[in-house]
Amino acid sequence: MSIITPFLRLALPNDDESRRIEVMLQRLQLVSPANDEAEAFYDGSHVARNFGISIPPVMRNLQTVAGWGGTVVDVLEERLDWLGWGTDGDDFGLAGVYAQNGLDVDSGMAHLDSLIFGVSFVSVGTGFDGEPSPLVTPHSPKSMTALWDARRRRVSSALAVVMEDGQAVEVTLYDENVTSRFERRNGLWGAVDRDQHNTGRPLVVQMPNRIRGSRDAGRSEITKAVRYYTEAAERTLLGLEVNREFYNAPQRIGLNVRQEDFVDETGAPVSQWTAIQGRMQMAPPNAEGEPEPKFIQFDPASPAPYIDQVKGYATLLAAEAGIPAAYLGFTTDNPASADAIRAGEARLVKRAERRQTVFGRAWSEVGRLALLVRDGSVPDTFDTAVSNRWRDAATPTRAAASDEATKLIGPGVLPPDSSVTYDRIGLSPAEQRQVAVDKRREAGRALLSSIAPAPVTPPNGSAG
Repeated sequence: MSIITPFLRLALPNDDESRRIEVMLQRLQLVSPANDEAEAFYDGSHVARNFGISIPPVMRNLQTVAGWGGTVVDVLEERLDWLGWGTDGDDFGLAGVYAQNGLDVDSGMAHLDSLIFGVSFVSVGTGFDGEPSPLVTPHSPKSMTALWDARRRRVSSALAVVMEDGQAVEVTLYDENVTSRFERRNGLWGAVDRDQHNTGRPLVVQMPNRIRGSRDAGRSEITKAVRYYTEAAERTLLGLEVNREFYNAPQRIGLNVRQEDFVDETGAPVSQWTAIQGRMQMAPPNAEGEPEPKFIQFDPASPAPYIDQVKGYATLLAAEAGIPAAYLGFTTDNPASADAIRAGEARLVKRAERRQTVFGRAWSEVGRLALLVRDGSVPDTFDTAVSNRWRDAATPTRAAASDEATKLIGPGVLPPDSSVTYDRIGLSPAEQRQVAVDKRREAGRALLSSIAPAPVTPPNGSAG
C-alpha cells in the first residue's frame, strides 16, 4: 500500500490533499496487522502457536479452532438492534432515510465492525440514479480511516481505499466542504470526481467502541486476555487430539517376550503401530527353564483433564467478556432458573446499554449529516427533538414485556399508542406502521357508522 504515496505526490496539485492522504494511508498500513489478527480471532481462522514440545511431528499440521472470539463479539452485537431515529413530532424525514438505506440491516454491519476492530465508520453522500439520497454506507476500518477532532468530537478528514490484488486502485478523500475521488490510471493518480457539498464538515462519522480519554479510536472486544484464553484453549484441544490418537487405546507391556515373537502369518515382523493397536498379543512359550511371557495392560488415558482445562479457560474468558459461561458451551445438568439467567446476563446487558449510548451518538451525527446533504441545513430543534430508538438489550419474554407495558399504561406512565410502548413490547417499525394504519382505518369505520342515517320505522310498526 505504501507505493501509492509517490504517485499521489506527483499527480495531485494540492499539496495539503497529498499530505493528508499520505498520513491516512500510513495509518491504514500501520493498523492492518492488528485488524487482520482481530478478524482471524473473530472468524475462527486463527491458528494457535505450536511450541513443538508434546505434539508429534506427524500432527504438527493439525489445526484446532476455538470460536470464542466470535462468540464474545456476537453475543453483544445481537443485543444492539437499532430501530432508527425517534422524534417528539416531525421526524424531518429521517424515517425515510432509515427505510431507504436498509439501516435495520446495515446498522448491524457498523456495530459488528466496531466491536471486532474497535472502530467503524459511516459515510453519507448524494446517491446516484437508482440509489437512495442521501446515501448512508457503513465502512470497515480495514478500508477507511479518519483524522479525529477531539475538541469538536467529530471527524476532521477521512479516507476510503479500494484495493484490487493487494494494490490501491481508488481512494476517496472526505473533507469539510468537498468529497474527492481519485483513481489510478497508467500508474498515475488523478481526480475523477469532486462533490462540492459545502456542508462545513466531512460526511463521515466515526463509531468507536470502548472509548476512553487516552484512546478515542476505540478498542476491540477481542482483548489481549480474550486472545490468550482462546489460544490456550486451542492448544489444549490439540493436546486432546493427541490423547485421542495415541493414548485412548489401552497401553500394554510385555514381559519375558522377544521381538521375533511379533510376526505376521508370513513370518515378517509386524510394525510397531500394529503391535500397539492390536487388541490381543500372543507369544509362544519360551524354552524350558525360561519365564513364561506375560502381558500387563494399563488403563487408557482419560480426556477429562483436557476438558477440565478448557472449561477453566472458558470460565476466565467469560469473566473477561462479561458473558455467562453457558454461552461458551459449558452447561450443568440442572437448568438455571429465570432469575439466575437474568442475574448471569446483568453485566452483559449493562455493557450493551453502554454501547447503545456511544453508538447512538454516532447515529445522531449520521442523521445530522443526512439532513445537511438533503436540505442543506439542520433544524435548530434537532438536538432536543431527535433521539435514538433501541430494542431492549435484555431478553424478556413477550409475556413479560406485555405485562410490564400494561402496568405502566394503567397509572398513565405510558400512553397506549406511543411508539415507546410499542418498542417495549417488541413491535418492529414495520409492525408499528401497520398498527397505525389499522387504527386509522378502524377510526374511519367508526366515524362512518356514527354519521350513517338510522333506519326509519313506520308509525305503529306497520309496513305502509
